[in-house]
Amino acid sequence: MQLLRLTVLVNTAIFLASSAAAQSTCSPSTNISNFNGTPIQSGSFIWFNANFTARGIPSTGATILFQASTITFTADQLYNVPVPNAQITFDPNAVCASTTFDTGTQTWMTTVPLSGSDEIFLSGVAFPVPAGFSRVNGPVAWQGTFTSNTAGISVGWKWGAAVYKTFSLDYNLLGVKPTHTRTCLYNNSDHAGTPEGVDPGSGQPFKDFVVGGARGGGGSNWTGSWSGTAGVSVCSSQPPPPPV
Repeated sequence: MQLLRLTVLVNTAIFLASSAAAQSTCSPSTNISNFNGTPIQSGSFIWFNANFTARGIPSTGATILFQASTITFTADQLYNVPVPNAQITFDPNAVCASTTFDTGTQTWMTTVPLSGSDEIFLSGVAFPVPAGFSRVNGPVAWQGTFTSNTAGISVGWKWGAAVYKTFSLDYNLLGVKPTHTRTCLYNNSDHAGTPEGVDPGSGQPFKDFVVGGARGGGGSNWTGSWSGTAGVSVCSSQPPPPPV
């Protein structure tokens, strides 16, 4: 009886330790940076966009999810901006990268070759600037949780933010560039996250409407300058083995 009780206690301790480790691994990753001091006009849009690199992708491919993401900052008030979920598939059959936005699930869907890229689009959100906003005071924190169906993956992710006089909340109109290199549609040197689409109202590329502010200086800085890179060991969604 004492041996049985001891075995139960040991197995319970192992289970609790495994659960604690899993909760720690699956905790949100936070990447904190700041904006430049350029005032941001009401009626414009801030295009927040993030990208990443990955290690540990097996030859059979893998899927990475980025969920429960928010961006927090203070201007005229505290803002907590929800960011769409993202699903990135490393497909052994893919020869180029593509990104679309699933309006039903409100999820960015990106497919890339196994080799990936030095910049793979992670997620993005357009923030319409309200009256009285002017400028952001203090840090800007972007957080979200990475999970995968494959164990052993690590990522490094960073983000930028650029201001546009004209933009769209229809994300499929933006024509977001999925990677820095090897894209299916946009064979240029633009960074991942660049809106390559055309504004239907004016017939001009969205890139023509970028101005200074947030983390960008206008001109050809269509994503804004990058934050520092945050490293993450991606939480595996595979269930842990049962205790012995």
